Amino acid sequence: MKAIVQDRYGSADVLELRELDTPVPMNDHVLIRVRAAAVNALDWHLMRGTPQFMRLSMGFRGPKLKARGVDVAGVVEAIGPDVQGLQVGDEVFGWCQGAFAEFACARENHFVAKPADVTFEQAASIPLAATTALQGLRDIGQVTAGQSVLINGASGGVGTFAIQIAKSMGAEVTAVCSTRNLDLVRSLGADRVIDYTKEDFTRSGKRYDVIFQLAGTDSPGACRRALTPTGTLILSSGAGTVILDRLLKAVVLSKFVSQRLVVFEAELTHDALVAVTALLVAGTIRPVIDRSYPLSEAPAAVRYVNEGHTQGKTVIAV
Repeated sequence: MKAIVQDRYGSADVLELRELDTPVPMNDHVLIRVRAAAVNALDWHLMRGTPQFMRLSMGFRGPKLKARGVDVAGVVEAIGPDVQGLQVGDEVFGWCQGAFAEFACARENHFVAKPADVTFEQAASIPLAATTALQGLRDIGQVTAGQSVLINGASGGVGTFAIQIAKSMGAEVTAVCSTRNLDLVRSLGADRVIDYTKEDFTRSGKRYDVIFQLAGTDSPGACRRALTPTGTLILSSGAGTVILDRLLKAVVLSKFVSQRLVVFEAELTHDALVAVTALLVAGTIRPVIDRSYPLSEAPAAVRYVNEGHTQGKTVIAV
């Protein structure tokens, strides 16, 4: 099979299309014929090996797991002897190691059935981004009806889902993005939009119950100015020294203020995937697809996502 792999850390230039052996599903594993995969910021960080402390587990000189890609959608090609809920021919989506390939293999509980009226590209865009939005707002932010929620980075992969999920919770949503994305975030249900090139939300004087920071370089201290006295700041952006700096500042500040400052990373689980699938089936969320690349151009897709101007999700069609 063809797959995107890397032998060393670096820019998108280290990603190569190679021939690999097709995995054989054992025990409770399922082999998927990949139809689409989605690109996440996570893929860039794994490719770069950043933050560098991650290399202690990933591999110091180069990645132990060389295949890239996490979000995947496709058709069950083969199953292990312990698989109970899926059959060959089922259309599924979920997560795995090595989604940028013609075939991918993972445990059965990494996948759920793809709704018939959802395309493979749409399905592939959902797992990590929608899970991050749901867990951030529901579990960390504990958003309730009537609260005010600000989403910084609202036009990106997580942000587009976060707008829709926050609205479904009954929140009043303010979306922060660039000028070219204002119409997009309005179309997803945002009650108010802020063009960050013209207005600094941390100095506007308005206060929010929850701030979901998915982009931008605003420090926790600056964001606190825009929080209510008991509001919650969810930090889910940055890399390397930036995220470490935010983590340290959030930990220190949290001890002395009434506001909650939380550095958040989503956890991909079967329950989370079932939950976001229910939102998809109900029409609560709809994926926004920016660009689609063929497998051979996966390095260009990863490079594009890293530029930080994606409207929704970027996918790879296999």
